[in-house]
Order: sequence, then C-alpha cells, then structure tokens
Amino acid sequence: MRLLLISDTHGHLDIVERLAKEARADAVLHAGDFGFYDHGSADRVESRELFLRVVHSNLPADVKKRAKKLKGDALRAFIRQELPLSDLAEWLRAGRGFTLPTFGIWGNHEDGAVVASLLAGRQHVPNLTLLGTGTHGPLRFFGLGGNLLPGLLAEDAPIDGGRGKIHATARDITALLDSAQPRVPGEVRVLVTHVSPGKAPLVALLASALDADLTVSGHMGSPYGCVWDDFAIREPAEAEARLAAAASSLPEALRERLPVPASGGGRARWYRGTFHVNLPDAPDGHAVVELQDGRLRLETVSAGLPLRG
Repeated sequence: MRLLLISDTHGHLDIVERLAKEARADAVLHAGDFGFYDHGSADRVESRELFLRVVHSNLPADVKKRAKKLKGDALRAFIRQELPLSDLAEWLRAGRGFTLPTFGIWGNHEDGAVVASLLAGRQHVPNLTLLGTGTHGPLRFFGLGGNLLPGLLAEDAPIDGGRGKIHATARDITALLDSAQPRVPGEVRVLVTHVSPGKAPLVALLASALDADLTVSGHMGSPYGCVWDDFAIREPAEAEARLAAAASSLPEALRERLPVPASGGGRARWYRGTFHVNLPDAPDGHAVVELQDGRLRLETVSAGLPLRG
C-alpha cells in the first residue's frame, strides 16, 4: 500500500491527482491549506486573506503590482474575475471528486463556511474524507485541522467563514482522545496536523497520548521535507521539559487528558520511535509512505533549491 503525503495545495487540486498518479499511490493524506473556498468565499473572507492570495499568486508582475493596491470591494471584484481562490468552487459545481480515497484536514487559511458545509454534508466532494478520524487498510488517521494557538484553545473554532482563518480548540482535541480506541495488532497510527510538532510541542504531546507511529504536517513552507524523532534532536530531559511547558499552558480539563510522558531514560517510544514528517508546499515537494512486508517505508521528494550563482 502506498500513501501520498501532501500539503498546502492552496486551491490547486489537480496537483493532488497528478502526484498521486506519479507516486502510484493507493490513497492520499493532505495536511491542510487545501483550498476550501467556493464561489461565495471572496465575499466572506477578510481583505487581508485576499491580499495574501495576490501576494503569493503566479500573476504577471504588472498585474500583481496593480492588484496589491486594491482594497475592499475592488479587491473582491478582482479576485472573483481574475484570481479564483480555489479549483474547489468548480469541482463543487460540477460534482467532481478525487480518483483515490483522499483524507485531509483544513489548514489555517481556509473559508470556515465551506469547511462547516462539508463537515455537515451540505456540500460533498466524492472520495474526500475530512478528519477527525478515519481508516484505510491498516492505517488509522487522527486529524486536527486549523492553527494551534494555546491561548485560543478554550474558544470555539470560528468555522463560519467570518475571517478566513480557523484554529483548533480543546473540543477538537478531546474528540480525538475520546476516539482513540485500544490499538489493533498491525495498526499504524498517523496523526495529521497542519502545524508542525517541531514548532508546536502540543502536537508532540498529542501524538504521545494517541500512541502515534507517525505525524504528518505542513504549514512551514520549507523547500525540503523534514523527518525526525525527538531522539535525533534533543536530550531526554530537554524533550520532557518541552512537553511539560506545552502542557502548562493548556486549560485544566485538557491538561488532565494530556499527561506529560516520561522519556524512560531515552527509551520511551514517543521519544525514540515516533517520527515526524513536515511537508513542503505541494509545488515544492511531497512524500510517500509505503507499507510492505511488515515495514513502513518513507520516500521524500523535493523540487529543490536553485544553486547560488
């Protein structure tokens, strides 16, 4: 079984289909900033988000320069006419879906109204499963979408399209913990988040509580995929202290559900054996997990960096 790992497509959905075919994948796992926008998103998302889409677009330089000066209704009109936010709008209109089973989460730059509509079943993309939890063969997925901001964990996620940003909440994390049934023999547990455990130790704490074998994330925009476990980059005491600091900022009820694990002198599985994969933006690279002959293999692919002259 081969699983394509991809992130930060920002509305360019055909790249998912192309890379899945090139990778000979059986399924796809997407780590957010998918491009959850529809035809009404330009009217819901705040101007700052629309401006960022212009800045990071492939528009000709002169067109981009002109568009960056637009504000308010003029910017929204330009987006509607010249810079569609996502292929998803046309996919929804045409009833188009993915060729392969595709599991994913939302990132921190999405239209929450579209995410909420998909979660509620009011809109549907064939072969797309938004996590929560899901399974594919021996793979068990745990997904936590949005940004991860400890100071906002006690608030409700603004999945209403009000601003174009979404963050995770204590409710989301608790739901994942509640769904973590006892391990099944041969099961491979994968935690997918948008933010990286390298930047957000709360992700590593959650991975420990879920007994994850692998975490997959995006968001950082490195040209190369990064792969590590804590043993490779931290001493045991440093790793424990990092998780303890993350736990200390949590609401009390959540802190009780996410105990800080001991490193066992460097032998604990969360410290030496849970591997973290942080993905580039989709145009810059991806990864492929392969399960074969009782082994979990990983391939990383990068478009590379231009050499300095």
